[in-house]
Parts: sequence; structure tokens; C-alpha cells
Amino acid sequence: MGAFIGYDKTGVWANNRERDAFLDWYADHRCRPHDERWEYCKSEAQRWTGCCIELGELIPLGELFEISDAERADAATIFWPHVALLLDIISQITRGEWRHSVSSREAIDWRDA
Repeated sequence: MGAFIGYDKTGVWANNRERDAFLDWYADHRCRPHDERWEYCKSEAQRWTGCCIELGELIPLGELFEISDAERADAATIFWPHVALLLDIISQITRGEWRHSVSSREAIDWRDA
């Protein structure tokens, strides 16, 4: 079972392992330990099988999520290349450049792009 990550119906499907890797990466790179967003990312409530992530809980609409080349390379090394690609897509989502809906082929098959 997959986990949808996005705003409302615009986003991407990730497997549970990818979703958890994103949450861990975000907690480590964009949060302060034990702040509200860190607690959200580390919560077991966000990690049950098939749990979707409403990005607005972490990155409010209008707030951009940018990732540097070094962060991307680090994510690909620590986790695996799909997590770096997922971070890129989430960045596109926050900028309004990723307009693929929950039911689109692009939201499902993003790893093949």
C-alpha cells in the first residue's frame, strides 16, 4: 500500500519506506529537535502502513521547500536515489510546478521519469 504526499489531490505516491525516509530527512534537515514539525515527522501516527502526508502539515501553502545539490547528493547516499528524486518532486509541488493529481500516471510512476 502506498502513501500519498501532497497538497489536497496534487502530489505523488510513495511507498511507506520512502515516506518514512522523507519524514526522517525533513526532521533532520528542516526542523529543530522536538519542535512541532519535528514531532510530526517523528510521530508513529504518520508512519502506519498507507498513511498519507498532507504537506500543509509541514510546509504551509506558499512556503517553498528548496533542496541544495549537497542535500540531494546526501539524501541519495544516506537513503537511496529515489528519496533524492522525491525531495525534488516535493520542492516542485511547493512551487506549484508539479500539477499531477492523485490519480495521474505521473504521480504513480515518478521513479521512472
